[in-house]
Amino acid sequence: MSLIVCMKADRAIILGADSRGTIGDPRGLTAINDSYLKIFPMGRCGIGIAGASEIGTALLDELRKQGSDDLTDIDQTISIVRNESTQCFNNWFGNIPSIQRPGVLLTVAGYRRRTSAQPDPMIYLLNSQTNFAPQLFGHMPCMTGVPQYAVYLVHRYYDPTISVEQAKCLVEYLIAETASQDPKVGGPIRIAEITPEGYKELNESEVETIHQRNESLNQQLRQFFMRGGR
Repeated sequence: MSLIVCMKADRAIILGADSRGTIGDPRGLTAINDSYLKIFPMGRCGIGIAGASEIGTALLDELRKQGSDDLTDIDQTISIVRNESTQCFNNWFGNIPSIQRPGVLLTVAGYRRRTSAQPDPMIYLLNSQTNFAPQLFGHMPCMTGVPQYAVYLVHRYYDPTISVEQAKCLVEYLIAETASQDPKVGGPIRIAEITPEGYKELNESEVETIHQRNESLNQQLRQFFMRGGR
């Protein structure tokens, strides 16, 4: 299982994911692998993948072959991702109805370029069980995989005017807090910043700095309550 979080900030889109893959009945874990790659660039856009991990990894491999620096617009990327994903699933699963196929969720984020205005930040969700029909997100973040804890926290802390640095902190916090409550999410957290100029992933040290800052604030809040609100 996974948690993919994608949110708009004032000057960028922030995309983050855990790295845990689970094997066995999701109601009771039997094996864990914390080395899954779940976010990656495609041209100047970013893609996050959640759901059936082995099928998702195979689809990811096919999509990465289509990546090109020539892909500068989200509409181009969505078209390629949808066509390639649909073709792969049809080849792999034949006449099995979409709703009965393995569930794979693709978060695709990037900018729509217009000649007369600033590029527009766009976030789409494509679901294998709805034949990868693009679902467009507005102001609220897109969260897939195990989103219930993150949804609660987003409603408390997210604001559409959030800065890029604040959004990075919030994305890390949502994933780390979910991992603390649900063992289907875990492993190293990866975060990427998507701007009209392209996709840039934070290194491990940068993510760890964000995590330590968040943990420090969490500890201050715990101490506040332990002191009786003083």
